Amino acid sequence: MRIGIDGHAAEQDGSGNCTYIRGLLQALLALDRENDYILYVNDKNHRFYKELTPAARVRLRPLGARNPVIRIPLSLGRATFADRLDLLHVQYIAPPWHRGKLVATIHDLGFLHLPETFPSFFVWRSKMLVRRTAQRAEKIIVGSEFSKGDIVAEYGIPAAKIAVIPYGVSPRFSELQSPEKTQQVLQKYRVEQPYILSVGRLNPRKNLLSLVAAFDRLKAANRIPHQLVVVGKADYQAARAESMLRETERRDIVLAGYVPDEDLPSLYQAAEVFVYPSLFEGGGLPILEAMAAGTPVIAAKTSALPETVGEAGILVDPLNVDELARELLRLSLDGNARSDLRRKGLVRAAAFSWQKAAERTLEIYRALFSPA
Repeated sequence: MRIGIDGHAAEQDGSGNCTYIRGLLQALLALDRENDYILYVNDKNHRFYKELTPAARVRLRPLGARNPVIRIPLSLGRATFADRLDLLHVQYIAPPWHRGKLVATIHDLGFLHLPETFPSFFVWRSKMLVRRTAQRAEKIIVGSEFSKGDIVAEYGIPAAKIAVIPYGVSPRFSELQSPEKTQQVLQKYRVEQPYILSVGRLNPRKNLLSLVAAFDRLKAANRIPHQLVVVGKADYQAARAESMLRETERRDIVLAGYVPDEDLPSLYQAAEVFVYPSLFEGGGLPILEAMAAGTPVIAAKTSALPETVGEAGILVDPLNVDELARELLRLSLDGNARSDLRRKGLVRAAAFSWQKAAERTLEIYRALFSPA
């Protein structure tokens, strides 16, 4: 079977789409020695592609055009015919004409539920094309039962057409970092212990303003010594969050920006608490990373996040600043509670792996290609 995968998101450091496709590709190409893969990319010299299994039957195919309006319908669609694909796997949007069976990963429909947190053109394009892709795909992959139910409800897609394949988490987050490495990373980002960590792009959907308000309330009432460390690159409407975080040049709030993969495990492992107050998610990859690193988790009880957290973290109303502040205070003072969550998180994270995700994805490929 000749399988084409739109892999350009692997080059978009710091995004969930990037984490997903990198984890899936690494595991899939290490697992499958039978099928031929063509990865449609923008920059074939990107460092990620050098990490792929050397023995894998894979070819990188740059498409030239980077603008998605041209790249997907024209360049990608044409390439599927030239490469005589049996199957095409995309995230969210597929070309209108292509060769081969279609598999689409649709992480969530955030652009429908919180359109104000996306650029208007992105919302318009997604509303039109994601629905069309979902209707045309032979199989849709999602990371949670929540996203499956949402797609069924919003698009009328039969539930049997949607496969829930939980995301994985890289083993690097559970590999114990040396004290020397950790100290170097903390100094690099001007982080001082103890600290509360949040990881996610600077976007209103991530609800960072509520987190800052809870942190301010906590500091004012209890004078805890903690810093708040926010990791993530700027995204749509990031200016408001950046302004609030930088306005007083406070030492107790650190806006670290984008942090490369090699530094993230140290930041997770050295944190006292991890907080993810996002308003809408199809999975919550940073939660898995934090749990794998042994960091106690507080997350919003919205969308797919309770499904990801399970019983291994604390769930709060993300818009209830008092509740968030109370739970932050409780964990900052209660070492036994942190130890309990750390243990539960490690067990929970161990159930998620990219190898499992790759195995289930490969099953879908084979089932679609097998004669009836």
